[in-house]
Amino acid sequence: MLLETDVAVIGGGLVGISVAYGLAKRNVQSVVLDESDGAIRASRGNFGLVWVQGKGLALPAYTGWAMRAVEQWPELAARLIAETGIDVGLTQKGGLYLSRSPEAFEQRARDLAAVQQRFPGDYEFDMLDNAAIRKRVPEIGPDVVGGSYSPYDGQANPLRLLHALHRGYLARGGRVLSNGGATDIGQRGDKFVVTTPGGQVVARRIVLAAGLGNATLGQMLGVGIPVKPVRGQILVTERVPPIFDIAIEQVRQTEDGTLMIGGSWEEVGFDLGTTFDVTRRIADDALHFFPFLKDVRIMRSWAALRIITPDAAPVYEEVLPGAFLVTCHSGVSLAAIHADETAGWIADGAIPDAMRDFGLRRFAGSQ
Repeated sequence: MLLETDVAVIGGGLVGISVAYGLAKRNVQSVVLDESDGAIRASRGNFGLVWVQGKGLALPAYTGWAMRAVEQWPELAARLIAETGIDVGLTQKGGLYLSRSPEAFEQRARDLAAVQQRFPGDYEFDMLDNAAIRKRVPEIGPDVVGGSYSPYDGQANPLRLLHALHRGYLARGGRVLSNGGATDIGQRGDKFVVTTPGGQVVARRIVLAAGLGNATLGQMLGVGIPVKPVRGQILVTERVPPIFDIAIEQVRQTEDGTLMIGGSWEEVGFDLGTTFDVTRRIADDALHFFPFLKDVRIMRSWAALRIITPDAAPVYEEVLPGAFLVTCHSGVSLAAIHADETAGWIADGAIPDAMRDFGLRRFAGSQ
């Protein structure tokens, strides 16, 4: 097979398909090269938060970028349901981050105050004690110290989002090549030649949007891309009646009634296994936050790998003329802005001012 296109998007997860959908909306011809089902996919292990709170602590520009992204989310959700019939389950009623100890609560307050101080616009958050949290979430445990609340946060269904973006992209004339992971990238004149198990794709521009696979893609182009896997483990309960009407970082209720319980960050390489010690600690934290969970059954658990850069913020860089890097671990939160401003950057070649601080140069000397 030999296929020619304007843009080859390498990666069919939430980041890649968001960009491809935005390109299709601009009538830019593209092909998405999606790896096999055996690939490590962050999209199918995602917690589903649409989140601003805390972003930008290491890179201040991330705060404004995240806020712009969540502001654009309602338009994306409405467009997807109109075009595809898929409701991605967006709710934006604020978000709560719980602290188990006084020390953690105080550190959270300091961190958010630092983000607020460096942000040039309005940045709202509240540090709530147990009584204040109980007014919003009556089920909170009596020994919970408190938590931080942000009005910007929300949640969505990541699998429905992935499905809707793929369906919307295909409906706009896009093409997805399954089992199309890139095994080599070369150049022929002013075009890129991407070799896949099914043949070659020739494109004027390419987008590196393969998550943890971007490190290998960068090597093919002679560019160092600093991403690493950080494992997160999740417990899922049986269905229970509606409990929370806001998003909570540690315990999220899905639209079908199940509770997703998480809160681990583990540097264990590419190990996707679940471990008893971590799941026990997650369960213990959840019971501390919400004692009613003692009567709720755990139905399954899984682990997934986050795509983390040295400062945990996204990277947007034209690593070679016509080769665009898009990598982050917030594929849900940033989906709307990736389909808009990031896709526009790739289509037009001019990077928006809001994206200029996200280049690889910020890591110079630290790799």
